[in-house]
Amino acid sequence: MLRPALACCKLYISEARNAPALRAIERAAAGLRPAAVLVNAFADDAYNRVSYTLVSPLVRGCGDSALPPLHRTAFGVVEAVDFGAHAGAHPRLGVVDHIAFHPLAGAHLDDVAALTRAVAADIGDKLQGYSVLPNHPKCD
Repeated sequence: MLRPALACCKLYISEARNAPALRAIERAAAGLRPAAVLVNAFADDAYNRVSYTLVSPLVRGCGDSALPPLHRTAFGVVEAVDFGAHAGAHPRLGVVDHIAFHPLAGAHLDDVAALTRAVAADIGDKLQGYSVLPNHPKCD
């Protein structure tokens, strides 16, 4: 019998003062409930930064998508950000400051590493964004 495996995604986005942007981001995150759940959001207005915590099973999707729900949700949140309309004081490379995946109950680090690489590739390929992974031998 397969045991359930959960993973967590932490996203830090420099848009805390932009209510319409936050609503778009949160709609993107809510779009896959109950497969992926936004469990926490913390806004830091001084730095114009918000952090989101998403949790989801590490399973393939149903229907037309073979991607795990956490992959679709993390990519959807990044896709919902308007990079051209951003302003902020927090030191950053872009409006999406940081994306991290963590294994939770029953998940293995290798599964989460594969998910990280897949999301990074989609962001780079589909959004023409900067790679979120360093040039690391295991990531090539």
